[in-house]
Amino acid sequence: MSETINNTQEEKINWKINLPMLWIGVFLCCASYTSSIPFLPVYVYRELHVPQEAVNFWSGIAFAATFLASGFMAPYWGALADHVGQKRMAIRAGLGIGITYFGIGVCQDVYQLVLVRFFCGVVCGFVPACLSMASSSLPQDKIGWGMGLMQTAIASGSVMGPLLGSYLSSWFGMRASFYVGAAALTLAALGIYFIVKEKKYKKLSTTKELHLIQDLKESLTNRELVYTMFMFFSMQSCVLMAQPLITVYVGELMGSMGDETVKMAGIIFSLGGIAGIIMAPFWGKFGQSHGFVKTFAMLALIAGVINLFQPIAANVWHFAVIQLAQGLFLAGAVPNINANLTRVTTLETRGKAFGLVTSAQQFGGVAGPLIGGFLASFMRPPYVLVVLGCILITVAAYTYFVKLKKA
Repeated sequence: MSETINNTQEEKINWKINLPMLWIGVFLCCASYTSSIPFLPVYVYRELHVPQEAVNFWSGIAFAATFLASGFMAPYWGALADHVGQKRMAIRAGLGIGITYFGIGVCQDVYQLVLVRFFCGVVCGFVPACLSMASSSLPQDKIGWGMGLMQTAIASGSVMGPLLGSYLSSWFGMRASFYVGAAALTLAALGIYFIVKEKKYKKLSTTKELHLIQDLKESLTNRELVYTMFMFFSMQSCVLMAQPLITVYVGELMGSMGDETVKMAGIIFSLGGIAGIIMAPFWGKFGQSHGFVKTFAMLALIAGVINLFQPIAANVWHFAVIQLAQGLFLAGAVPNINANLTRVTTLETRGKAFGLVTSAQQFGGVAGPLIGGFLASFMRPPYVLVVLGCILITVAAYTYFVKLKKA
């Protein structure tokens, strides 16, 4: 009896210790990413001396290399985590990504850059491992709130990163932002190693050979998990379908593509992160009370309807208001999907589950820009954003009429 009480007390202490450190780790990872990787085209042009007409091509190859490698490797790392623990996976990924950031900083040509970016995809998995550890250590009645709070780490990093990166680049050169990112990932990994205590659970046999394909096939028989993967794919596709178009649309509204347009586009980009900081914990807690899937359907529907108003923006400030309004609702989508993932999987298979949804998310990162680029070839950006809104409404309708009505 006393042993049970001690275990319960240990778990309560653990999540209060774990959550702040995991939050800091995710924040450092996302801030490192957004302080350097979005500026990769400029880095390719200025530091690697690629001709301007070839910058977009090589930047696209560098981005795609990471997404593709990550899409294929994430299920493997997730399955391995069920054998060795999420903490080891987080430390491995944090140190590995830190090495790739340092590697990007010392690259001398674009071929080296593509190779390092591919390796970055291979060692991926820091944020999913942290989210999995957070979901495993949180008490059941705090899952929604806790996953929402973790989403604010992603949003905060996304807001602070570009600001930090722009100042580092102007003061110390573009390579400095990659070196700082490498140091930040290393600190995050060390923090997890020394501070985070992984919740004890019955791991899969370490003496038995890891049969990845068999494990993944068994996981994919979980229809709720497959649905969650589809939701992650859809949301990531929608987000990255819109991102490349925002600067172009801001340029249309402002009548130029000068420095002021870039600054305004940066402000509008940050609105999504600010919305996440404000609303993600609220929507996570809301989902805990009203149902994660039902809340996700509601948020996707409202965000989709707001997107239908994109063509009526008369100026850039109208567009900013629409983006902020959309972000206030879309901010709750991922926390509720993550929280629902903990409901439909067991602790012993949580690693595979997070690996599979990360893989779906990465392939969404490949599909989104391709779809957006294809549509933008024959329609203006606001109408592409309307199509995005229709996709969100369709996802919401499917969730409500197929998943909830049949449940």
